[in-house]
Amino acid sequence: MYLTDEKTKHSSWVGSYQTRKWNDVTSIIYFEKVYGGRSLLKRIKLEAENTGLKFNSSMIQENETHSWLSSGWNAAEKLNVLSINLRSLELKNIEPSHCENFTKNNIDELIDLDRSIFSPYWQNSRAAFIETLDSCNQNFLFKEYSGDSLIGYAILGATRNFSFLQRFGISTEYQHNGHGSKLLNSVLNFAIEKKYINIRLNTQENNEAAKGLYTKHGFEFTKTNFIILSTS
Repeated sequence: MYLTDEKTKHSSWVGSYQTRKWNDVTSIIYFEKVYGGRSLLKRIKLEAENTGLKFNSSMIQENETHSWLSSGWNAAEKLNVLSINLRSLELKNIEPSHCENFTKNNIDELIDLDRSIFSPYWQNSRAAFIETLDSCNQNFLFKEYSGDSLIGYAILGATRNFSFLQRFGISTEYQHNGHGSKLLNSVLNFAIEKKYINIRLNTQENNEAAKGLYTKHGFEFTKTNFIILSTS
């Protein structure tokens, strides 16, 4: 009922919501509230307790979590939002990472790579990649290689003149060797040439390595934070 590959919509008198598998390697249920208040959230919390299921929310702005917390949900993860103003940046003289339009045809090759980068909880499913595609008008895929081996990737989404670093990572065995900086500089150069106004991204609050990489390249913390809430 809930652990489907793609989003399934559920409606009742207390509200409406969508669910799917969190990803392919955990038993967590992704929960996205469409409408409804504490009555809906308490109902899902009770269902989780009665069935042993675990629901985790979509990203919720930190200042909008009160109804969730007062309904018995818990803050599971906190993500910081960072941004960089591209108008003040100059192009870096680097050998760019490969760049192409990101389409559904790219997903299969990214899923295995994604697993070599992220811990099980943060890995993407095919459905999550498709939702990434649908979230912006244009999407670009950057690939980082070591020799002939694909070792990292970034997805930059753009809507009008604003862009979003949707996904970014280097395979764990190739980290701390300059690949992350090269990939990020390639994204920045591309966005500058496209005349985008800024790039925004979010990253886990406890991921000091990622935050260090982004701030080193000029990203600044915004006042916005997101919370992922959980029934357990």
